[in-house]
Amino acid sequence: MENLNYEFELLSEKEVAKIYKINVRTLQRERSMGIGIPYVKIGRRVRYKRSDIEKYIKHHTVGDHRYD
Repeated sequence: MENLNYEFELLSEKEVAKIYKINVRTLQRERSMGIGIPYVKIGRRVRYKRSDIEKYIKHHTVGDHRYD
């Protein structure tokens, strides 16, 4: 059940900015340009699914570096 909650956990742009160190203005600009992290619009509110953020980061990681 915890994994299900993680997949659908919704974060505000301020939470995304704080957790992932991405500037709020960058998130806003990329939304307006139709690029960047996928988001959910609920009324006037914008939210990001944590699972979408993780997929986006994984997809945009350059190189196959392993630091185990």
